[in-house]
Amino acid sequence: MSGPSQIVTISNSAALVSVDLQGGAIVDFHLHRGGINPLTFRRKAYNFQGHFLCLGRWGEPSRGEAAAGIPAHGEAVTQHWTLQPSALKNEILMDVTTPLEGLHVERLIVMDEENAVFFVKEDITNTNPLGRLFNVVQHPTIGKPFLSWETIVNCNADKGFNYKLSKKPAKYASQWPMGVMEDGDVMNVSIIDKPHSSVFSYNIKKSATHGWLTAFSPEHSLIIGYLWRRVDYPWISLWQDFGDIGVRYKGLEFGTTGMHKPYKEIIKEGNHRVFGEDSYKYIDAGETQSRSYLAFMSKAPDGFTGAGDVNFEDDKLLITDTTTGKQITIQTTLKADGISK
Repeated sequence: MSGPSQIVTISNSAALVSVDLQGGAIVDFHLHRGGINPLTFRRKAYNFQGHFLCLGRWGEPSRGEAAAGIPAHGEAVTQHWTLQPSALKNEILMDVTTPLEGLHVERLIVMDEENAVFFVKEDITNTNPLGRLFNVVQHPTIGKPFLSWETIVNCNADKGFNYKLSKKPAKYASQWPMGVMEDGDVMNVSIIDKPHSSVFSYNIKKSATHGWLTAFSPEHSLIIGYLWRRVDYPWISLWQDFGDIGVRYKGLEFGTTGMHKPYKEIIKEGNHRVFGEDSYKYIDAGETQSRSYLAFMSKAPDGFTGAGDVNFEDDKLLITDTTTGKQITIQTTLKADGISK
């Protein structure tokens, strides 16, 4: 189970990235010059923090799985990850094996030589003698001071549903950025529209080769975002959590599923595929599957209103403003396999 934090950090002239080996989460990503860390989310009881990996499952286990010791979002977040030796100063090599789930992860994190960009590749191997259903969801979660009522989330999502209405997702479907609440009212999920705690899951536009997701803080003129291959992660899920003092957290999640529940329930309800996308994946005995993504951060210029598009071209990331069409350009030395063109 969870223990004391053990922080490993890599940095360049622009930014810093820190990982906690206890649970494997990316717990800090900030610019050196007046930068703030958006990934301040902490839920100590479960060792959920920053950007953590949901492995094996997304959401709660079944009753039998819970009795056997399987936690919510899988075991990876409860385990101590092993730091492996690396000859490069701007990369982290780490791995973990989940004893009950039978999944082994080898993770590579490479930071750009000069800019606030890093690349993550995860090779996941099924160490069980039998094949199994599984899911992989990246769970970056933003908190204060980056998160406020003014924070804007943008992505290339398409059709989605509220997880509290997930027994009949087609009946309660909505088009991004809107989401249907349990009382039938509609809210705008891209902003802190209404004080309603829930998770809204959307498939990525089928015409897209990549998925992307950004959060923009007008107060801090700061944008954080992710870019990945659609084939790796065809779902985007946005969790927002409210307390007595207002909004507390917002999850910028992307993964292999939009179903936040045990496999037993997904199968019983007949939601094997939703909007043409799988609700779970299969990994054979001994099989290894690889998935990757880029993370980036930038100060935003005056008048920036949020991302309307994110593209990777040659040696740069291009973030196009929703309203004006102007672009933020982030140079990068990374030539990440599966991400760069």
